[in-house]
Amino acid sequence: MQFTLRGVAVTVTPLILLALMLGLGIAGYGGYDYVQQSDAVDDAVAVETTVVGTDISRSDGRRFYYRISVEHTYEYQGREYTSKQVFPGSTRPIYTVRSDAQRSIEPYEPNETATAYVTPDNPSGAFLKRQTVFAPFRFIGFGSLLALLTALHAIGARNPGQNVGISQTTGREPTRYDTVFGFNRDTLSRVSKRLMLFTPAVFFVSLVTIVVLLLNSEGSSIQVSVADPVGFAFLAALLSGLGFVFGLTLYGIWSFTEYRRLRERIPDPRPPSPFRHPSRLVTIMYSRDELNAYGRRVKLTGFVFTLIVFLIGVVGFVLVTAS
Repeated sequence: MQFTLRGVAVTVTPLILLALMLGLGIAGYGGYDYVQQSDAVDDAVAVETTVVGTDISRSDGRRFYYRISVEHTYEYQGREYTSKQVFPGSTRPIYTVRSDAQRSIEPYEPNETATAYVTPDNPSGAFLKRQTVFAPFRFIGFGSLLALLTALHAIGARNPGQNVGISQTTGREPTRYDTVFGFNRDTLSRVSKRLMLFTPAVFFVSLVTIVVLLLNSEGSSIQVSVADPVGFAFLAALLSGLGFVFGLTLYGIWSFTEYRRLRERIPDPRPPSPFRHPSRLVTIMYSRDELNAYGRRVKLTGFVFTLIVFLIGVVGFVLVTAS
């Protein structure tokens, strides 16, 4: 179904409706859980509890993480309850490093007493740490992003980036961005592509080296410094990762200037710029139809910058969860 809202074309399909409802539902769940956490922290009553045992569970698969639970028993208003919650809410935090998970449950030893916090409306869900956690914001962020991209995809023309003529006359030859930051644009392109090819290989070799050195090391713990082989391998992995992001950023800048040069060759009147109208950009990135050189360049540039933002988000997530 298509309709026009204030001169803007809007397309609604069952898939778009499903994705929009899914995104809003995921974001709503995260927001609801965070509100529940905040209310629990404010309204909880302190009681004495006895720790039965602690557990650190590891996820399956290659991208593993850790979750914690502490089983404890307590009495509230004359009834005995058992809970495994450490934090309030239904969304438990995850840990990327086992030592961080171990540190969170370290104060709770079996058969020792501790303080638990009970909310009157949920007496069976007592928790041990009176604080909110970051976990619900993962659902809020993912759901909001899904809903936003779906909405942008639904708004605007269905064929941006297609049927756009590019003039081959000399009067339309591009005149801008012969150099970028003082460097020849072709040189910038070559350097960025070589970085994106070379740095992943160095990163992989560094990781293999780290694993081999750790497996062959003696003792349960080792001291790492830059002068040691393990420390040097860690440094190489870090620098190669940063080098890949740097190369990807350089390529994104070059690709954007290439898009601008192609845009100069489009006869007047030119269509709106996708990078100033996000709905057009998202529609082009979603498109599986045949695009011309201009549309393909817009799509590739959009994906490159999306990947850069994703990598920055991953680094930020690791830093937040590890802190």
